[in-house]
Amino acid sequence: MGTWRTVLVVEVPGDLQTWTTIWRFEADGTCRLTTERESLVEGFPRVTDRACTYVVAGAEIAVRLAGGGTLAMEYDFAGFSPDRLVLNGFEYERLA
Repeated sequence: MGTWRTVLVVEVPGDLQTWTTIWRFEADGTCRLTTERESLVEGFPRVTDRACTYVVAGAEIAVRLAGGGTLAMEYDFAGFSPDRLVLNGFEYERLA
């Protein structure tokens, strides 16, 4: 449970982009995925926000996105810290 964020800076040919991903997991099994992609060339962010549901099984989170699509993500906590969630190898910081 909680709200988690990771920010990646990605260099693509002729551009530098910032990719921000925020997951919000609720105790009732609902979740929300918010992504923001900002390109230096375009100069403005493109944001998507999707509702979802999730189930935790062992060391995996299975997410069903509203409107279609599923994700299976391995998870762990970096350094055994409750504030550093690792999803599929990417570390997220706890926001709330």
